[in-house]
Amino acid sequence: MVSPELSVHGFVLLGTDTVYAVHMPTFTAPYGFQAVLRITLDTDTYRTARKRYGTSALFTVTPRTLLLKDLEPGATFPADLYFGRFGRDGELLGEVRVKIEERLYVGHPTGPTIEPPPLRYVVFGREQLYLAHVFTRSPDFDQVLTAQLAGEWLTSAGEQPASTVTIPGRPDDLTGRLHPGEQVTAEGAELQVLAEVYLETADLAGGA
Repeated sequence: MVSPELSVHGFVLLGTDTVYAVHMPTFTAPYGFQAVLRITLDTDTYRTARKRYGTSALFTVTPRTLLLKDLEPGATFPADLYFGRFGRDGELLGEVRVKIEERLYVGHPTGPTIEPPPLRYVVFGREQLYLAHVFTRSPDFDQVLTAQLAGEWLTSAGEQPASTVTIPGRPDDLTGRLHPGEQVTAEGAELQVLAEVYLETADLAGGA
């Protein structure tokens, strides 16, 4: 029997030459956190499939077992790789060994607040930029997008592990979320949304 601290987690995989894993959170322990990791994989299975299906195709990975404290640089663990969403319509591509190279971002829900939270995204990436919606309180949504940023902000962001941006004048809900094709101003720079890789509401519908 698996102990309560030892849990199966899901991650969205992004990138080709530089690969990222974005934790798929819920409001139920022990899944109630966000994490963006830079990782490496021990086989070319993912890279080959990514080149075939493109930047915005959905790939997920589920570690067989994973202690939360093991989400540190240097940690390695076996995982099942899927084309699509694991546990639903995803196609199992095989087993891979994941190595965490860098932990770029970790976040936790804020809980109930009087003021509505702003719409915020984590921005990260090297060859390609990505946006991961910052989850705050129930109900919420999980969203990962590809994007591009212009000018000096892009140069600065490329030198940092990750940054968060606030999208002004937008509610932090499904109606206010970013959509492919939009161009908005965030933190003084123009943000162009390219494609939506992942959108999930059911996993974040429950209470904390």
